[in-house]
Amino acid sequence: MHAPASPGMGSLEAAYIPAGFVAVLAPDGRRRRGLHAALSGEVGVDGVLVASPRGPDSRLSRLPGGVADQLRTGRGLDDVSAILDAGTRGLAWVEGLDRIEAARRRLSQLREVSAAGPPPEALVRRLRELEGAPAALAVVDDDLRRAREDEVEVTGDLEQATMAWLRERQDAETRLQAYRDRARELKARLRQMEEGGATTPCPMCGRGLDDHFDTVLETLRDEWEGVVQDGSWWRRRREQLDLKPDSLQELETRAIQLHASVADLTQRAEAARLRVEELGETKARLAAHQAPASRDRAAAADQRAAMVDEALAEVGRDLAGEARDRLLDRTSAYLLRLTGGRILGVRWVSGRAVLVGPEVDLPAPADEDAAAAQIAARLACVELVWEAVGVGHPALVLGDPFDRLDEEVKVRAADLLSERVGKALVQVILVTRGEVVDLAPEAFDGVLELRSEGGGGVLRPVPAGTGVIRLSTVSTAS
Repeated sequence: MHAPASPGMGSLEAAYIPAGFVAVLAPDGRRRRGLHAALSGEVGVDGVLVASPRGPDSRLSRLPGGVADQLRTGRGLDDVSAILDAGTRGLAWVEGLDRIEAARRRLSQLREVSAAGPPPEALVRRLRELEGAPAALAVVDDDLRRAREDEVEVTGDLEQATMAWLRERQDAETRLQAYRDRARELKARLRQMEEGGATTPCPMCGRGLDDHFDTVLETLRDEWEGVVQDGSWWRRRREQLDLKPDSLQELETRAIQLHASVADLTQRAEAARLRVEELGETKARLAAHQAPASRDRAAAADQRAAMVDEALAEVGRDLAGEARDRLLDRTSAYLLRLTGGRILGVRWVSGRAVLVGPEVDLPAPADEDAAAAQIAARLACVELVWEAVGVGHPALVLGDPFDRLDEEVKVRAADLLSERVGKALVQVILVTRGEVVDLAPEAFDGVLELRSEGGGGVLRPVPAGTGVIRLSTVSTAS
């Protein structure tokens, strides 16, 4: 990831952000806000964010404008009501509300034409212009299918190549550090021997080296020189691996090109579908003009159209209500878990979300409870909407609400997010102060820390977690 003009921070670099549940640590609120904006894809006018290996799935374009990005990043969603409202809009849209709204728009256009439409000659001319729309849609759909297949294949190759490069670079770093540690150890031993002379104690038996001093000293010097030479080789090797291999850069370029191609073809396919829909509407309009109809019959038709429009609107409201109920159920389950049963769930009352306590509703919950509700709602909305779209596991970026939680709730939230990664999410990036890493290190798959380098910010991995635990069976003789 490279953001040349990250908001409020200058440039930002991150060679690799691992999948899974990842904590990104920053010391103050301004930098955390800048990090959250950069990791969410929001950059300043002078910069462009480039994230590899893949960008957003083009099928998310089915969602109404901005909803997918809002749910994934939390931008513009300041409270649980706004989150659930956006989630309801997105979930209902992919489950049929988009078709209902399209039908209502077409019905409105037909009613306008019935009242005062264009002359039949214009309709015939437009009909001829649109005759090739179905064939054009079939072609662009075929091109889009092939482009998506190529994108998936190249993305897989890119992920494998990236992991291989990162493993090789980490191996070089580990070996270089081992040689540096050994060189320091030998240097300290040599300094000790040079200062102590022949009376220097043997590291094995503790007795003075005496006559063996020169031999041991020469042996240590030879070993130290060999370690320095080998370390120099690994240092050069690590420097070489700091730059991505040409083959990997070519794959990244190819992946970006394919993603751009898929996005372009998706737009073209949508435009072709609109032309096909317009073709059907034009045929209907022409038929309406050609059919003899009196003013009374036209009025009756308009009345029937109004009834159909109201029926469609009612179906849309039902879809939205069902979507909201599903989101409330899952949000309530997550909130109950986060708060240890202190908050029982969320209800929708008079157009806003209300938290439910053990005995009464909480129209004005405490700040930490409101923050827990926001996290629960975002998690529920992202999971259900992405499941409905059918694009696989999404990634989630969390920021400020997490740091407002109590310590006990932070640990539960970390456990919940870690559990959901792999089951419903591919990645959760948590921008935080960092206390939770000390409270529940085992929950994280990676921890990165923002460090100031060269006038900008660099995300560097830091040790965290329990490491790899290997289990083996030990048998004993009877």
